[in-house]
Amino acid sequence: MSSRRFHRKSRSGCVHCKKRHIKCDEGRPNCANCQRAGVVCTYDQLKVPTSPTHSASASPAGSTASTLVYEQSPTFDMLDLSLMHHYTVSTSLGLFAGHGAREIWQEMVPNQAQCNPLLMHGILALASMDLARTRPNERQIYATRALAHQNSGTRLFRSMLEQVRQSDSHNVVMVFSMILAILAFALPHARDDPPDFDEILDLFSLIRGCKTVWLLSPESLAGTSLGQWIKTVFAGRPIMVKPEVDRSFQILRARLTDPADIVAIDQLREFIHGELATSSGGVANLGRWPTMVSDAYWQRVQNHEVDALLVLSHYSVVLGAPSHQWWSADWDSILLQAIDKALPQVDKKLVEWNLSAMMKIARSYNESQV
Repeated sequence: MSSRRFHRKSRSGCVHCKKRHIKCDEGRPNCANCQRAGVVCTYDQLKVPTSPTHSASASPAGSTASTLVYEQSPTFDMLDLSLMHHYTVSTSLGLFAGHGAREIWQEMVPNQAQCNPLLMHGILALASMDLARTRPNERQIYATRALAHQNSGTRLFRSMLEQVRQSDSHNVVMVFSMILAILAFALPHARDDPPDFDEILDLFSLIRGCKTVWLLSPESLAGTSLGQWIKTVFAGRPIMVKPEVDRSFQILRARLTDPADIVAIDQLREFIHGELATSSGGVANLGRWPTMVSDAYWQRVQNHEVDALLVLSHYSVVLGAPSHQWWSADWDSILLQAIDKALPQVDKKLVEWNLSAMMKIARSYNESQV
């Protein structure tokens, strides 16, 4: 019987190798095994800095938003540290343009994230998504990490919604709800293939899930720097609607028969005429309309009802409005091409669907701003 050779186990290998019980070469940032397997390589985790004294003194009456939902501090690794750096020096500067954006996204949010794991997951997801877009050779690593942080943050976000009316948590969940919307729009830019129609609906459903936060009374935010910035960034110079755009809406409105579709197209038209505006930083409230429509209409969209899809195609008029952020670019084309593939040929003929004509209508705002 051959004798078994014993050796001291390494405790500094990556998580993936430990789970597979294989020897890790401990290469940084990715060991050889993880590179071959195409998986995220993570090492010994680092705790988010927190103050035990502060946590004890703040509970229960003065609990912060983070201590309300965490029984223990979450953990982050060396890749996350590099993501935090990238967010601070790069990603945060490209989220929104205009006055006050840097103060909010480069200073306030990272500072709060140091003791708030919900925001930490959010900004790390944003940085990962940004790097997946700009570093195609490492896209899988960053896209996987972005999804992991988004999922972790979303779980915590749902827990915190139950406590959102506390004075110290509304600000946090409001910021994270905006991060979720950005992540939804950013996803197609961080992958090689465009999303199909049902994947787009999943992204819009994520935005619709933030409606609870967006519809809360704004009084609690009015006096904060975040509240003042939101008020400024969503205001701007109204966009003049071109006659051909209005005519397309009128033609579609006349052919609709389902009440949910009719209400949805009216909401979209009123939104474009009333709330949609552009400033030096471009249109910022691109994700507003999906949160406005009824559950009945959204169910028809999910069922691929033709008229409901035609209404949704006119949302491309909003998505084609001027915007200077990477995460919202080309979404008019992304949506219309997905709808074009989702519509059966027989239905395209019945409704006289014309992708090129619809694309021209969607981009009329950009043309009018030149």
